[in-house]
Amino acid sequence: MNPTITDAMVHVTSLDDVPVEHLHHLLETHTFACVRGLFTEDEILAARERVRQRFDSKNDRKHDPKDADAIRANFQKLIVGGTKAITGTPRFLRMFYNPTFDEDIYQMHDIFRRLTRFRNLLYSLPRDYTVNGVENGHWTASRINHYPRGGGFMAAHTDFGTATIAADLGLDRYVQLLLLMTKRGVDFHDGGAYIDVEGKRYFFESECEIGDVVIYDGRVNHGVEEIDSMEPLDLTSFAGRHVAMVTLFKLFSKDASMDEYNALVKNAPKK
Repeated sequence: MNPTITDAMVHVTSLDDVPVEHLHHLLETHTFACVRGLFTEDEILAARERVRQRFDSKNDRKHDPKDADAIRANFQKLIVGGTKAITGTPRFLRMFYNPTFDEDIYQMHDIFRRLTRFRNLLYSLPRDYTVNGVENGHWTASRINHYPRGGGFMAAHTDFGTATIAADLGLDRYVQLLLLMTKRGVDFHDGGAYIDVEGKRYFFESECEIGDVVIYDGRVNHGVEEIDSMEPLDLTSFAGRHVAMVTLFKLFSKDASMDEYNALVKNAPKK
């Protein structure tokens, strides 16, 4: 029988009682885990509503990856495509970048800081590493990913690019954290996030609640199937799937060549 989120669920009340070693064991056994209790449904729903109230599709911007500084500020990024990117992962989503060192326009910085401290705990990094800014050439890309109703998706992939951070820090595993802000079956009905486990596609959000933090090994194949693909697509609408993330990024300058990046990729952990 394939494992489920129930098999890998951990209940906590604060960061202080997170069983780190047990979570590492779950990741080693299942490639994923889920933590419930760090965030309440009410606070996440309130945060989502604040983002919705400020949302305006007229603020959508395309982002040239060569402009590394753009997303280190509040930035509403619309991504359609991705086949020409370094990792070559087709996708269609909107990202609300909201770094904790820029204006707290969504009043989400407390949530992002708590999630970042949890990430740091899993990585055995100092508690406040990159919580409030750049440290040792790294920063936290705190953001909300929005997969619009009517076809938002991300093709199956592994975290080839961001796994370079693991090599940079000397870690043996790169993990990604997803703070769920919507519920499958309520906010969207078809599609959603998945991981491929033992040859089968597992839509873990069916068993999750708003406020859960899903953790997965970045080396496992994962993605997001089209969100309510048969519904009309309306880019002025906030409807769809939402998830908060605090990915640890390397600081690249505008004029940096790809040599440094490629060197990190070469040394990134392999599955």
